This record gives sequence, structure tokens and C-alpha cells, in this order.
Amino acid sequence: MKEHFGVSFEDDPHAVRKNADFSALEALYAGKKAYYGDYHCHSNSGGSSDGKTTLENWLHGMKELKLDFVGIMDHRQVRHMYLDAFDPEYFLYGSEPLADCTVSAPHLISHYIMIFPKRDSLEKVLSAFPDVFRFTGDREAGPSFEYLPMTRERFEEVLAAVKDEGGAVVHAHPKQVMQSENLADYYYGEGSVIETGYCYIYPYINNPETLANYRLFTDMLNAGYKIYNAATNDSHTMPMSFALNTVYSDKKWGPSYVECLKRGDVTAGYIGIKMEAGGKAVGSTVKYRDGMTLCISAGDCHPCRFDASDSYRLEVVTDKGIAYSERITFPFKLALEVKKDRKFYRAVIIRESDGAPAAIGNPIWIEN
Repeated sequence: MKEHFGVSFEDDPHAVRKNADFSALEALYAGKKAYYGDYHCHSNSGGSSDGKTTLENWLHGMKELKLDFVGIMDHRQVRHMYLDAFDPEYFLYGSEPLADCTVSAPHLISHYIMIFPKRDSLEKVLSAFPDVFRFTGDREAGPSFEYLPMTRERFEEVLAAVKDEGGAVVHAHPKQVMQSENLADYYYGEGSVIETGYCYIYPYINNPETLANYRLFTDMLNAGYKIYNAATNDSHTMPMSFALNTVYSDKKWGPSYVECLKRGDVTAGYIGIKMEAGGKAVGSTVKYRDGMTLCISAGDCHPCRFDASDSYRLEVVTDKGIAYSERITFPFKLALEVKKDRKFYRAVIIRESDGAPAAIGNPIWIEN
């Protein structure tokens, strides 16, 4: 029995494939480089925004911390997207509403992120649900919206509208807001995202919030929910880099980072994880076939967050347990057999000095 981040796993040993062919993995990421950022932060953009940092100061801080992108997800308003300092090379379009579904059940209250590759999509969704948001597009006063009560069914219509507009849905800091033991309450549809690494209060990633959210993510995967995970600083004060995400893109451009999030090819952490099975990358579903190989590479460590003096362990996780565990150095490559009757494979990198998650990879699902 092994444990990381407060979750225990059985052993599920897999054979290592010697002299494996990594060309399919390399082809999936050819021409792409690693970018680092946070999908969920806040700014001081006037109106109802409750952040402390202006967009100009965000840009300055991002360069110091070597962040490539930040999702400005202000509450109750969208005016930040129209300011001159909003640069879509660095900032992502979106907002963080509150879902008050307590008319359906007392515990159904949560925060969620609506994040889009195009600016107009957010206002389109807000305008489509006047009974939920009562959105005003007043440019002088600042476009704003409210948090009105709704049924869970109406909330699911909002989530569907976000996806229809090409957006991604993130369940923000789920265990810190929603009080429920029912996994279905946390599920925002296939391909939605659970925030795992969370650093709003603590200046490090291995904290009670992260542990609770990671346990939720693990439980939901094992229950069959096809979801992804991401990390966030949820910074309301100043630029931070404690909880980063690593994405691979062919260009430095906000909409491309959103597309990575939508397809689940994101690592919650400051070390990049690439995976391939059946010619498909992280976030995909592949049909099982005899002789299938899972190829993994790890590296592209963030220059500020990575500590080369520390030691790191990579663990490959299935729905049945730990398939492989090894102390590694970077860059690292591994090829494993894929066993029949496994629901998914994912990889985690653990910082051994304190057991903190350096990187939490998303799954490749196996269709048997």
C-alpha cells in the first residue's frame, strides 16, 4: 500500500517496455514548447472586482515570476477584458460566478470558472440567462452581473452554454465551498476541471486544501467521471507562482492555453508531463489493443519553482493502483505495457523532501 497527498493506493505493477518507440509521443508535441501559468486569479480593475493588483502590475509581476499566462476571473464583472492593459497574449478571458443552487438542495452552492478563447463569448453566455445573472453591458458603469438563485437543472444549462461557446468549465476550489459527500454534486460534465493544487491561503502547495481537492479528484476518476485537474493560486493580492500549470503550445497566445485546458492536456504543477497511448495524448480516450504501450516523458521544469537540489519521484497511477514508481532525474522517459481492464492511466511527480505534488498529470482513458 502506498500513499501520496493523503490518498492510499494498492500496488498494480506493470512491465517496463525496453527499447520502446517514442516517435508517436514526440510527434504529438512536435513544434510545441512549455508555457506556465494560472487559470484562476483576480485583478483590481474597478467596479465590483475584489483583487488588489492592477493589470499593469500583473504584467510586471508575471515577467518577474516567469509566468506566461494568467486567467483574470474577476467576480461579478467583466470590465477587465476591455481595459487597454488587457493583453490576450498574457491574459485569459473569463469570470468566476457563484452557483447558488440551494433551491434544489441546501448544500448546492459553489464557485465555478467560465473561461473562453474569445472575449465576446462570456458576455453572450451572461446575456442568455437573465434570470441567473441579470447582466448589464453598460460600458460606462462597467459590465456587471449578479449571483441569483437557480435550480441545479438551470445551472447545468449554463454549463452547457459555456461549452457550446467553446469555453471550459472549472469547479473552483471545490471542497472549500461545497459541502457534500455526493460526488455527482461536484461533476460539471465530461471534460470539466477540478482545481486540485490550491494556494490561496498557504504559501506552498502541500496543504489541507490541496489534499482535500486531490482526494476528490481521485475519487471522481475512480467512480468513472471523465474530468481533468488544474492548479491555482487564486491570488486576490499579488502575482504568485506557488501553484502553476504547465501546458504545451505551438505559440504564446491566450486562446491556445484555453484549448489545452479544454482537451485536458495540462499538468497541474511546475514540471511538464507528456503521455501517449494509441497515438493520442493526455486527456484522450483510446481503444485498448493487445501490445499497447504507454509512453511518458517528464521535464521542462519551471526555472523559478523547480529546485534541482531536491529529489523527485514519478508514479504512474491506474484505477487499480500504482503501476510504476521510481525516483527520477530530468529529462525522463518511460514506457509501460498497457493492461486490459484499466480505466485510465495518469502520472504524478512527487517532491520527496516534503511529499508535495510537483506535478499532477491528467489521464488517458482506456476503452476496453
